[in-house]
Amino acid sequence: MRKKKAENLKNESEKEKDTTKEKNKMKLVRMRQISPILIILAFSLSCVPGSAEDSEVVPGNTVIISNETDESFCTDFSVLLRRVKPEWIIVNAGEVPECAQDKNLIIIGGLDAEYTGEIIAEMITREERDHIQDGTSVVFKKESPWVEGRTVYICTGSDNVLTKKAAEELIASLGKTWVFPPFLSAPPEEAREYIAGIQYLPEDDELPMTTLDMDVDAKPPSHISQEEAVEDVEYLFYLMSHGYCGYGYFKTEGDFDEAKTSILTEIEKTLMWSPDDLSRLIHDNLAFIHDCHLSIGEYRYGNHKHFWYDTDLELELWKAQGEYFFILNGVTYKVASINGGRPDEYMFPSLNAKGDPIYRMGTLSESSPHPVVVVAQHGQEQIQVQVALSRSDFDSFSSDIFREDTVGGIPVVRIRSFSDHHSDYLTTFISTAQKYDGTPCLIIDLRGNGGGNEEWPRKWVTRFTGQKPSSNRYFTEFISKTTMMGRRNYFEYLLDIYPDTYTYQTDSEHYGAQAEAFENMYMRPHWTGPFSEDSRAILSDTTLIVVINGSVASAAEGFVNYLQQVENVVLVGENTMGALVFGQMTLHRLPHSALSVYLPISLNIPLDLELREERGFFPDLWIPAGDAVNYVVAAVRKGTITTAQQLPAHVLQEEFIPEKTSLWEEIDIPFIVALLSSSFGIVFVGLNRKRRGLFFLVAGVVWAAGGVIIFWIVSPLGYGYVIIAALCIFVGIYKRKKEKATPVPKE
Repeated sequence: MRKKKAENLKNESEKEKDTTKEKNKMKLVRMRQISPILIILAFSLSCVPGSAEDSEVVPGNTVIISNETDESFCTDFSVLLRRVKPEWIIVNAGEVPECAQDKNLIIIGGLDAEYTGEIIAEMITREERDHIQDGTSVVFKKESPWVEGRTVYICTGSDNVLTKKAAEELIASLGKTWVFPPFLSAPPEEAREYIAGIQYLPEDDELPMTTLDMDVDAKPPSHISQEEAVEDVEYLFYLMSHGYCGYGYFKTEGDFDEAKTSILTEIEKTLMWSPDDLSRLIHDNLAFIHDCHLSIGEYRYGNHKHFWYDTDLELELWKAQGEYFFILNGVTYKVASINGGRPDEYMFPSLNAKGDPIYRMGTLSESSPHPVVVVAQHGQEQIQVQVALSRSDFDSFSSDIFREDTVGGIPVVRIRSFSDHHSDYLTTFISTAQKYDGTPCLIIDLRGNGGGNEEWPRKWVTRFTGQKPSSNRYFTEFISKTTMMGRRNYFEYLLDIYPDTYTYQTDSEHYGAQAEAFENMYMRPHWTGPFSEDSRAILSDTTLIVVINGSVASAAEGFVNYLQQVENVVLVGENTMGALVFGQMTLHRLPHSALSVYLPISLNIPLDLELREERGFFPDLWIPAGDAVNYVVAAVRKGTITTAQQLPAHVLQEEFIPEKTSLWEEIDIPFIVALLSSSFGIVFVGLNRKRRGLFFLVAGVVWAAGGVIIFWIVSPLGYGYVIIAALCIFVGIYKRKKEKATPVPKE
């Protein structure tokens, strides 16, 4: 992914250079038309090395000189440096290549860096060299020794993190024209042609509103007949073609008609169908649909690609000269291969608990992957290690919808939903935008946020930056009687659950009125748009760190989409859900099985046309979700993550106590189980207090066996059984000792 993006950025840079050359040619043509004397004059001036335009330092006449180690470190661990416009030139000798000597140069490397260290040593004085001590970073500005009027910037530090920091500070000081925007766009003509190809419009008439209306209280029966199952399937495929925005897109991935025929053929083999069996049959035949919003019955049609990482050996890898290294049992090994191939696809830039930059071994997969086979070398020795990969089961920090904390002096704002029925919490969340505007660093914790109404995050970004973010995508919506009735059904369902939410009532009435317009033939099915807004980078001097995980979906991913336009935003954690492309939910029920059918009706196509459904947004730093906030705070305080503004001294002086899930959140379930179990155990013992010790010993064994069984099915009730067993055994042992000590009365 990073290589592809780098190539795209490089291509755009070359296009920019070509455009500049073309403009110069046009100027020369005009000069020919004016006078031959001006041609000679222009040519003479162009040969003067010190001309004003030529001596200006701009991305087009500047290159970056680095060795392979520093280049990969900077582009992997700096959001800013991976977007720079100047071309990177990787050196493999201690001198500047001839092809770069007539350019302005940015040299990135430490004093002891391979190749670049030699170049820097020849260009700085002894005093400047002595200035670079432990814990320092510096940018030197020099005149080029090769071409008059050229400039050389030297970005160096006492380690690779500080060298990166020096380069970031230089690029930031040169201005926003030195970096590409944080998003890419395909040509508008290409995008519109692509979208037109997936906008399906049915040609037959729609069903009446009375048929499309839904009973929110309908309960699924235990079984339906074969004929009823056929009618449900016919209705489902009507809904697909007349009420689902993804119908045209997934027609290119599979055959709906073939799927329908296969389902109906299978139904003919059985006289009675349970709703569960019917929904399973439908799912098996519509497996070509990959939409995280669509669901039929209990089956969802999107499978998130989780981040699976090394929790077995917990190797902390680093990269040098294009190779990865790790330490195992005190010995340093070089990774030769992973699963027989190059290790790059299994390496993710990350952080450790101390905030140090590391590479974490992992992969993206819908299901548990097989252990990876790592072949590593130490000199002539070669080892082979199997590394099991696990994924985080962390969802959110707490059950609170909104919460503010401070961790290690860094403010943390947590928001777990954007649903309108949490409007009180969301209003408070919106107020934090102005509260923290201008703060050197702010962490937004989105972990566990499943979405809601995208207007809430849009308002937050607008208040935080002072600029309304664009949609950063193409939006088009399928409007028909079926889709409008589906929207009405959806809000009627929500209103039944949250009767006090006024917006749900007004939305239901609005979409019902639109459906009536179709019923009265005032409107015909159509697609809106596609609409898009001019995207632009939004300036911000606050380093905004956004913590994400696989539970972040829908409108919460819309928040990430808006934040992509804001400067100095860093995403950390795990990739989001990937419920991005298909949106605007509708709800229907199949008439006999009462299976719920959730269908989205709008397409949200990214400007670069790269669909991220099921994959989501990728973080800049891949950190296990449960550790993300702690590791990030450590990295900010240590300087691994550079902030646009310097952190105040009082922040760094504040004690850093890593966050933990609140005490109640950690102990509530076990505590409640233990409390109830102890109470029940006491009652059990009290009721049987006159029984002999053997009874309690047997009862203890029975309770313990029950606890083992309960543990086997992974239930916290197992703790309760064990507590009661322990109590019975304790009482049994006590009674047995007492019985032995009591003399038997003689007859």
